[in-house]
Amino acid sequence: DFPLHLGLTEAGMGSKGIVASSAALAVLLQEGIGDTIRISLTPEPGAPREKEVIVAQELLQTMGLRAFTPLVTACPGCGRTTSTFFQELAARIQSWLREQMPQWRQQYPGVETLNVAVMGCVVNGPGESKLADIGISLPGTGEVPVCPVYVDGEKTVTLKGEGIADEFQRIVADYVASRYGEGGPKRRKIVPIQPA
Repeated sequence: DFPLHLGLTEAGMGSKGIVASSAALAVLLQEGIGDTIRISLTPEPGAPREKEVIVAQELLQTMGLRAFTPLVTACPGCGRTTSTFFQELAARIQSWLREQMPQWRQQYPGVETLNVAVMGCVVNGPGESKLADIGISLPGTGEVPVCPVYVDGEKTVTLKGEGIADEFQRIVADYVASRYGEGGPKRRKIVPIQPA
């Protein structure tokens, strides 16, 4: 009856190390084996080692074992997407959410379970956005340049213009405050937010 520590030694660099570690640990964790984990990645020259911690957290969270920070679902992009805007917005939101966590963890219990979707066209965008707690479907090739936002499965507002990224970030912040404020997670109907 001792805690069992899991890790893959010398996993390697970058995606190879992440895939190898995930494949090795996921099988054991799925069977309920392991009490602590360590992801061992060879860092890029001069790079910090924090990626190991992030990968470990994301592995546990993706498997539904622990929650550390809100997850962002984003499409991979294809011929239907017209620009890198959805990629930039997904990266911006994911970084911003991670930056908020030290404060939000104290202020908004349960916020680490939040799911956000940033999708690049109307093919999969509305469906993925409806399944997330909050999501946005950006316009793809030949689509009208508007972005519907879905909150708890309901379309609440359509964004357009130059300030889409700022507006969506504000909507996410307002949602976090209303859903997770004052004592923890709760589902609430959100009043539609009109763009400024």
